[in-house]
Amino acid sequence: MSGSSTYTTTSTEKLLSACAGALITSFMVTPMDVVKMRMQTQHVYSATASTISKAMCCMTFNNCTQSIKHGLHNNRITRGGHLGTLFQCTAYSEAAAVSAAANSPAFRGTLDGLYKIFKYEGATALWKGLSPALVMSVPANVIYFVGYDYLRESIQPFTSFDSKNDYSPLVAGAIARTIAVTMISPIELFRTRLQATTGAHDFSHVLNGVRKMVIQEGSKALWRGLPPTLWRDVPFSALYWMGYEECKRSLEQNHRSMSESQIAFIAGALSGMFAAAVTTPFDVAKTRRQVDAGKGTQSIEIS
Repeated sequence: MSGSSTYTTTSTEKLLSACAGALITSFMVTPMDVVKMRMQTQHVYSATASTISKAMCCMTFNNCTQSIKHGLHNNRITRGGHLGTLFQCTAYSEAAAVSAAANSPAFRGTLDGLYKIFKYEGATALWKGLSPALVMSVPANVIYFVGYDYLRESIQPFTSFDSKNDYSPLVAGAIARTIAVTMISPIELFRTRLQATTGAHDFSHVLNGVRKMVIQEGSKALWRGLPPTLWRDVPFSALYWMGYEECKRSLEQNHRSMSESQIAFIAGALSGMFAAAVTTPFDVAKTRRQVDAGKGTQSIEIS
């Protein structure tokens, strides 16, 4: 090979690199993803826990009061005895409320979320949803990156109005992401519900919940949350690729001393942070839509 020749990365190499990177990234960022899911849905679980704890307190107090009345009616409880029993029941109800509040899933921040999950659920809980993330990373990246490269080359003659303005990355990124997101939406729904659950909820429990949801609503339930997911991922992809190409071009022109890998890293990080900040509201809507899918309202009978 002559010294003047340059090496061009093939599509296969790009694809293999993308898949390998996705697998490594999935393992590294899953703990942060779990915390993000919990923070986005904690208002639902906190409200439910609060309602249940209040109902339990009222139920306990009610039962204790009825026991005291029944005892007085049968002359089995002395005056001091029934007052003592009443105090014990009240204390028990208050203790139940305090215990429920202490075990609340509410997180005050990212580090607090990591700490609480690790403390109360164990280290393995931080990697909930890793298996479906790994399963969907390969087809998602195959569709996404191959589709992006193909579409960009195909539509570039129609989206390049001059040498400086090329909108093919924006259009190709949006279309490729739409196809990829639609294909993996059922796996994404399962992963979201798995990561949002706490405590004893495990893989089989979430799988049974999804199965019941499909029985009740049909197979279309597997694509619940797809519209907000598209609102999140399609603008993200369009903004990311457009920003990436622009940042890369600017860095190549103004910082010639930087290596190609350094330029790609900085351009990807800057464009990714900007795109994520813009599309986060849609991410919250998508998570809550998928987590609430098929869930009925739980009720507690107070005797």
